[in-house]
Amino acid sequence: MTGRRKAALLMVGLAAVAGIWAPVANARPTCQDTATKTICQTNGSTSIKARPGTVAPPANQPVIPWLGAPGARR
Repeated sequence: MTGRRKAALLMVGLAAVAGIWAPVANARPTCQDTATKTICQTNGSTSIKARPGTVAPPANQPVIPWLGAPGARR
């Protein structure tokens, strides 16, 4: 066996062992929804995801200022 093959075989073996021995991530988040943000907590971490209060019109509907906003009713 050449040196390259031994190194490649060693790397494949180490990757397989690392994949088998890796801990399983089983922390399911508990989420709380409010009007503008969602707070999710897991063991040891917190994630805050904010949602904007306003939403832009769809990109495929052009805005014509003298006619008003797209989809608006008079």
